[in-house]
Amino acid sequence: MVLDYLHRTFNNREIVLISYLLIFILWTLTQKKVRKSILGVVKALFAKQIFVSILCLLLYITVIVYGLSLLNLWNFSLIKDTIYWTFGVGFILMMNSNKALQEEYYFKKFIKKNIKLFVILEFILGLYVFGIVTEFILMPIVIFLSVLLGFTEANEEHKQVNNFLLKIFGLIGVLYLIYSVFEIYQNFKNFATYDNLRALTFPAIMTISFFPFAYIYVLYTHYESLFVRVGFFLKDNKSLCRFAKWRILLSVNFNLKKLKLITPGHLFGDCKTKEDIKHEIIFRLNETPSN
Repeated sequence: MVLDYLHRTFNNREIVLISYLLIFILWTLTQKKVRKSILGVVKALFAKQIFVSILCLLLYITVIVYGLSLLNLWNFSLIKDTIYWTFGVGFILMMNSNKALQEEYYFKKFIKKNIKLFVILEFILGLYVFGIVTEFILMPIVIFLSVLLGFTEANEEHKQVNNFLLKIFGLIGVLYLIYSVFEIYQNFKNFATYDNLRALTFPAIMTISFFPFAYIYVLYTHYESLFVRVGFFLKDNKSLCRFAKWRILLSVNFNLKKLKLITPGHLFGDCKTKEDIKHEIIFRLNETPSN
């Protein structure tokens, strides 16, 4: 019964990956230090600010999914894809929100990264997999080579080994692609379906739809951090502190570039009047951002 459900929901590669992950998790739970670390992570997740952020994330995704279902762009067959996207893209994008102020055109780059030809290739490669035994043999080999690749990339003296591993990965990718193309050729009718098209376009639609939430979340978190600093620098004058916060909001609004100009350095430390606050904000907004 359980195996039948797994085969209906997951392909062989996913079943193998889940199996190895469960083995790894069970092994880590036998390690005392790891168990303590996991408890620390769980406690951190239930901290008020993080918990509320995750709750808002899940609520927003639920609204998107409901809207897509009304447009016939989502059904229950995409639950697995939704979970993958939530933790593989949405959650990571939210947790890395600080990069939006550090990197120019961060959101634009992120969308481009998740919407390109390579994503189509990944979809095709994931659609057709080998038998369960073959996947069980190949998975640890691929994982081992991936770890080696990461190690050699971090160490310049292993550049030749890194180039060799890249060629091996390229060969493995070509073999997977040949197998997938052969399967498509053999069963083109099963490939060219609306369900497959919906599954292919789903991650791109989710990423684009998620953009407003990600942008507002970045603004909120950085405004919150900025206002804490304003409160620290103007702690002796609550009236001036309130004025500074409202003046920043009116001057910056929803513009991340302006927020980036306002954020750095010693903020309002020498300001004694409202005019001082206005002048410092104007001065900062007229500065040329450093690259």
